[in-house]
Amino acid sequence: MRSLCRTTCLIISSLLLGNAIAQTPAIIPTNMPAPPSGSSPSRADSVLRTVALIMGEPNYSIDGGYQELEEGTYSQPELLPGERMFAPISEILPNLGGEVALDADQQAATFSLAGKTLRLVAGQREALLNGQPVQTDIAPQWRNGNLWVSLYWVFDQFGAYTKWDKTRQRFTASLILPASKKTAGLTKGGSVVEASLDKQSTSFWASSEGRKVAEVVLGYQNEDGGWPKLDRDTSLSVPVNRSALGGFKIKSTIDNDSTTKQIKALASAYLASRDDRFRAGIDKGLDYLLAAQLPNGGWQQFWPNPQGYKARITFNDDAIANVLDVLRDVAGRRGDFSFVSQRQAQRAAAAYDAGLALILKTQIRVAGKRTGWCGQYDETTLAPAMGRAFELPSISGGESVNVVRFLMSIDKPSAEVIQAVQDAVSWLDSAKISGLKRARREDRTLEYGFDFVMEKADARDVTWARFYNLETGRPLFSARDSQPRDRFEEVSYERRVKYNWYTTEATPLLAEDYPAWVKRLGLKSVLGKI
Repeated sequence: MRSLCRTTCLIISSLLLGNAIAQTPAIIPTNMPAPPSGSSPSRADSVLRTVALIMGEPNYSIDGGYQELEEGTYSQPELLPGERMFAPISEILPNLGGEVALDADQQAATFSLAGKTLRLVAGQREALLNGQPVQTDIAPQWRNGNLWVSLYWVFDQFGAYTKWDKTRQRFTASLILPASKKTAGLTKGGSVVEASLDKQSTSFWASSEGRKVAEVVLGYQNEDGGWPKLDRDTSLSVPVNRSALGGFKIKSTIDNDSTTKQIKALASAYLASRDDRFRAGIDKGLDYLLAAQLPNGGWQQFWPNPQGYKARITFNDDAIANVLDVLRDVAGRRGDFSFVSQRQAQRAAAAYDAGLALILKTQIRVAGKRTGWCGQYDETTLAPAMGRAFELPSISGGESVNVVRFLMSIDKPSAEVIQAVQDAVSWLDSAKISGLKRARREDRTLEYGFDFVMEKADARDVTWARFYNLETGRPLFSARDSQPRDRFEEVSYERRVKYNWYTTEATPLLAEDYPAWVKRLGLKSVLGKI
């Protein structure tokens, strides 16, 4: 809070002075301090935004909300002489209400923000600010279809107050921006939010409020038929501000049950109202799911034109299981999808069969034995693949549970499906960790005020590692450097406290769901005592 107050006061002081301070040296000495900030015109209808980037992390944050620096990649900012941070900003500016135009032929970029336009060309220190020539401190570079720039210099041109925290290796830029739909963000809270969309009753969808929510859902569907991923607390009681969804945020995805959840909501609303607009949205959404399926039967996290790891076939967060759930209901013309056409049912059945075959094909074998599944697979080779920088190719103690649950939900499983479940459950039972638990330790000297440690517990306390080594079968850990680690204590502090490296999702699966499944099918359990 004190840091925020200091930042705000400094910005206000700069506004009152009304002087723009900028430095554009021809040569950057290695001992040169960070350049001073510029200033921004004062407006009554304005908003304060703070951008932050930390060395070693492939993310940036705006007011504490983290996003990837470059979509689907592991790009990290660099630190150049003079404590200048060097990074791409094409994902950052749209989320500040600005615009970015990249010119691959010229290896140039035009950035627009708060009434100013800046054009930069790779390899050239000469730039144009509102059409007038200016000189950058560092020549930009063109890398993998993006322009990397000096953050200090660029944000100074847009009137930001910039700061370099040497201890935390953290760059921040605070800007006062004109209020607009782009900077307004998304409405939070309300009677129906993104997280509760799929928890509404039949009577709700028959009500006037339900119809209104269905119209909101229809209103933020993309032209390709899919839906973007929203924060869980985003209100769906009012129209979604699509203008606030900059960069890849607006892209269609099946991540975090996006698209599948909206299709099911519209199906419930259509049955209650028979509104042809809702039916059209459903048809468009189903066409999206069918078009997005790869020839090998899988689905990528984002589609179309996914970047980096978002092009991987994704089991994380029930992504493929959610798609197959919808397709199974459509194929059977059951539940809320009783109204679909015969043609839609046939196409859904074929896609479902291909998706199920993919699940069986990708079950990982270790020493000849089938185990669990990786969170994501290479979209071409089907080899276990890396997700985010710290999510290494592995057997997942979390995602495997979700896949098993889906397979157990099949009414009449084939012998191959039954064997896949039995093998996965047997592996989960053998991979459990007994007598150990994660404990939180308060420590105000640490950045987040606490740490996590593993400590001894009752032998009845059981947990699983989030990831297991593909070769040894032992728990696997990592950090943003993507280096494998054998122990939780070796994980970097930030990743240790900001990521769940252990899971107990398998506990109810083994204690309740699996025993009920073997009883229903008259099978023999492979479990020992849990």
